[in-house]
Parts: sequence; structure tokens; C-alpha cells
Amino acid sequence: MKTTASLALASAALAISGPAAALAINIDGNLSDWGVTSSSWVPSSGVHYTIEDQTGDAGVRLNPGYGGQAYDAEALYAAIIGNRLYIALATGHNPRTLQDPARNSYGAGDFAIDFGKNGSYELGININHALTKSGSNYTFETGLAEGGVYKNPTWNYGLWTATGLQTSTIPDQNHPTNLRTGTYIGQASLAYTTTGVAGYGMYANDLHYFYEMSVDLALLQQAGWDGNAFNIHWTQNCANDSIIVDPPAPVPEPGSLALLGIGLAGLLSLRRRRS
Repeated sequence: MKTTASLALASAALAISGPAAALAINIDGNLSDWGVTSSSWVPSSGVHYTIEDQTGDAGVRLNPGYGGQAYDAEALYAAIIGNRLYIALATGHNPRTLQDPARNSYGAGDFAIDFGKNGSYELGININHALTKSGSNYTFETGLAEGGVYKNPTWNYGLWTATGLQTSTIPDQNHPTNLRTGTYIGQASLAYTTTGVAGYGMYANDLHYFYEMSVDLALLQQAGWDGNAFNIHWTQNCANDSIIVDPPAPVPEPGSLALLGIGLAGLLSLRRRRS
């Protein structure tokens, strides 16, 4: 099942009003402050969301690949509040899954943002994937900061075709999996869970893991964002299941337009007095 709802993502100057502004989101890996209804994944009014809840049956196609609940992306959320972009993800993929392709195991992917909505993905938010485990201790990828925000990134990509066939030589550039390189420009506030939680969605026995983060809009602007709508994308390092929040073109909130009109009226009045 796939459900998408729309949120007008305006520039920083216009993003302070509207339903999303009433949210108070703590970055703690808990989706309750997004107003998410556990049975349906639907969040509070004003939050843009995409829902792709699927069964944990390993034989079910997840789009574009397979993999069952362990590689299922369930829901992706986005909201602009004040001067920050907030993102939340629900998935059946444990962030501590090892990146070990020889054993058919693939780690956590990174978050990608496409300002032009054309597949170029000009900004990345890094999640360090786990490489090995000894007891309760993990080793992780090196070279990129956990929660680091990178502009001008280069990406690794998934190897699934749109029809669900896996290749070994033709990357699907619609689905960036993780950052290879990029220019570090700052940090996101980041939290995620590593213990599975049941009781959500159509398949209440499935286990889920949650990411939350927020990013200063100034970092997006530094990476080339012009205030228009953009895509937010996530998938695992195998790209078995990809999910995208696809906001429409920005629309100023009525309250923001009123404030803009008041400001223009004030400027005209000042100009008349000076004349």
C-alpha cells in the first residue's frame, strides 16, 4: 500500500506559519511528536508524508527489489518548522544491519536531497553503516561524519531495475544508496533506534526502527537550494526498497502573505513620508 500527502515547503522566510509550525519535535527516535497514528502511519496535519507499508513476507516485492520486512521502508515524513527541515523515517531495516554483501547483508543507507527534483541529489546526510560485530561491539565505516551534511556528493547506487530485476553492472541512479564523497558543510541533529518495535501499520507483528533528524535550512541554501520544492530519498545500501517524499511547489501560507502585505504597506508609507 502506498499513500502520499502534500506539504507546501516554502522558503525559510515563509515557513514559520501553518499547521507544521504547531509541532514541537524532539530528535529522539520517537514518532509520537509527529502525531503518527500507529495503525495507519498517518501524521499530524501539515506534515508531508509517503507511506509504503508492506508485509514481512520475504516473497513480496518491495519496489524496486525484494528482501521482506528486514529491508522494508514503511514511511517517510518531512516538515519545515522555523529555520529547520525535520525528517523522520520508519523502516523494517535495523540500522545495525551489517554491510556484508558476501553474506547477502546490506547496511543502513544515507539520506539524499534533490533540489531540482531531477535525480541529481545535491545534498546528502550520512548514516555510518556497520561493518563488523564482535559481541555487542560494532565497527563502522570511516571517512564520513555520522549525521554529517555534505554538498556536491558522489553516490553509490542500487542495482535493481524498475521491473524488479537485479543486475550486477547497471546502477539505478534514481536510487542513491550511500555517500562516497562530498564536501562537509555541517551537522544534522540525528537520532535513530536499534531495537525493533511492533504495533505499527497493517502488519502489527512486524518490527520497525525509526530515524529522526533536523537540518538548518542555511545548510540547504549553502548546498544550492533556492527555496523551491525538493525530493527527500532514502534506501538501504542494497536499494531493495526506496522511499521518496515529493513535496509540491512551495505555496506561501495565508498568514505569511498577510505579514508580507503589512510589511509592503509599511515601506510605502515610509517612502511617502520621506518624499
